[in-house]
Amino acid sequence: MKANPNILVTVLFFLTFLIHFSLWKFVFHLDEIVIVKFYLFLSVMFMMMITLVILINRVAPQFLGMSVIGLILLKFGLMFLIRKKLDFEAIPGYKFHFIIPYFILTALLTYYAIKLINHDKKQEN
Repeated sequence: MKANPNILVTVLFFLTFLIHFSLWKFVFHLDEIVIVKFYLFLSVMFMMMITLVILINRVAPQFLGMSVIGLILLKFGLMFLIRKKLDFEAIPGYKFHFIIPYFILTALLTYYAIKLINHDKKQEN
């Protein structure tokens, strides 16, 4: 039985949050409000990107690969703009806590887009 990419990406997203939240709260004993704000922002960004990938795949599937690169650049730009608002630098070890989950979710977005591209190629054959 093959795993549905929608379910896999969703499970991995929530697993990332649970692992990171557990480390944040129980190992480092930091305030959970900051991480909840961060993951709320990441959740909105992630769902927006997945929705745009699905829409682009339906409208113009031949441009999906380049569109994903553009969406990742957009995500990076928005993260750069919002980092002052979330005050990452005040948190000890902020690079570990924020950059790694950001890249994990970017990898999940890329994985989802690859699955869509491969699914479309199988449909053509």
